Amino acid sequence: MNILHIVPSYYPAFKYGGPIESVYLLNKALVKQGIKVTVLTTNAGLENRKDIVVNKWIDLEGVKVKYLPYYFYEHYTFSPQLFFDVLNNISEYDLVHITAFWNFPVLAGSIASILNKKPYIISPRGVLYEEAINIKSKCIKKLYFSLIGKYYLNAANGIHFTTQHELEGAANCIKTNTKSFIVPNGLDFSQFANLPAKDLFKNKYSVLKDKKYILFLGRINKQKGLDILSSAFSNLANDFKDLFLVIAGPDEAGYKKELEKQFIDYGLSSRVIFTGMLTEDKLSAYVDAEAFVLPSYFENFGMSVVEAMACGAPVVISNKVGIYREVQASNSGIIIETNAGSLYKGIKNLLDNPNLCNEIRRNARRLVEEKYNIEVVADLMINAYKEIISHEVSNISRNPNLQ
Repeated sequence: MNILHIVPSYYPAFKYGGPIESVYLLNKALVKQGIKVTVLTTNAGLENRKDIVVNKWIDLEGVKVKYLPYYFYEHYTFSPQLFFDVLNNISEYDLVHITAFWNFPVLAGSIASILNKKPYIISPRGVLYEEAINIKSKCIKKLYFSLIGKYYLNAANGIHFTTQHELEGAANCIKTNTKSFIVPNGLDFSQFANLPAKDLFKNKYSVLKDKKYILFLGRINKQKGLDILSSAFSNLANDFKDLFLVIAGPDEAGYKKELEKQFIDYGLSSRVIFTGMLTEDKLSAYVDAEAFVLPSYFENFGMSVVEAMACGAPVVISNKVGIYREVQASNSGIIIETNAGSLYKGIKNLLDNPNLCNEIRRNARRLVEEKYNIEVVADLMINAYKEIISHEVSNISRNPNLQ
């Protein structure tokens, strides 16, 4: 099977969040299982990386990748060359897998697939939630969907969602007859087989020595519910005098300044550490944390949640995070509503109950191993590919609300 994956940005453009890692891991796993995977992408997020070669095929752990230049707005990634490359080479592939929705490469891949009668699927990765549409450029997105987006979405052979939560969120916002299927994100367990020793992260940040901290790891933006976290932490800081908050991740649209002001107003700036984006120290940050928190207002999956669970950090997540149902059903974490009071109670419950933490850790590890192992995930995606290619789509789950 020969798959062409079209995506606006690709590994290692980590500034764009979880999909960068999850798509990369999926493609690697597919290759290990004998699937040929080619990626056409742009150099968005990698413009200053001298090690990223543009306009040349490279081998990235068995995946054939070409980064192409884009022009103008980075989040639209307009790349005429990508369009021509797809048109010239699409006949070589059995199926086209397109990730994202509002970007030019999605339009380019869809048009090329339609013109060449090639089956294609779209993985929107959370951008079709109503909240995601409303949070930025709402009117432009709705106009774009009406004029262009709905046509290439309706023409697709399948829509890939990472959770039932994401599928339902899209159904509430868009209307399409395109069949849908669910395949979650996955983790490469070889990266979590030998976790860092305790206290490595605390020793790097001396203020944390002999202290406790709760961890947020992700892009610093309004979507993540960090305003809720700042308010909840102001109460937790009074209850636990040795408790710190670590916020790890890249700043997005200058939201960090607004957040820093909130902590100054609460008188807590000395107990909050902004680390920037973590790469080498990421697993150590999870290992040393008393709890990992993700109080997002909307989140199609929650890759950092699965990483935290794999590292033994008890998780506290909102009921707007895509995998919250799986976490709740398996008692693998604390589920909260998107308000400061609920988050405060959830974190305090963990900090006050070591036995509960241990139980959650055990359940979480089991959940991750059974459901989010990248090899299991790759098998599910291969089955979906095969069904679409052979037109045997009857077993692909269909949401009756997607009409």
